[in-house]
Amino acid sequence: MDSNIMVIGLVAVALFTSLTTEAIKKILDEKQVKYSANILAAVVAVVLTVAASIGYIIYSSIPVTPQVVVCVIAMVFLAFLCATVGYDKGVQAIEQLKKLAKIS
Repeated sequence: MDSNIMVIGLVAVALFTSLTTEAIKKILDEKQVKYSANILAAVVAVVLTVAASIGYIIYSSIPVTPQVVVCVIAMVFLAFLCATVGYDKGVQAIEQLKKLAKIS
């Protein structure tokens, strides 16, 4: 798997993981279901990364090598990190910018 493809895939999967996790969290909050946000993010990261990787492997007709497996595992881990850290920090930054805009 080319490093450029891996980075593009990571950005796409991390974005979709973060957005999907937040959507599921809102649905579960509305239904008042208790859940662990980190476990939810981990499950979503695994499912989306594996699905995207299988789709890419089939579409590109590339052989499954140890390098591809390591890339998929790395993408799962990094997508999980982005989903647990990225969205909340992004929302926090946007809220802080809104407060600064109101002050000035």
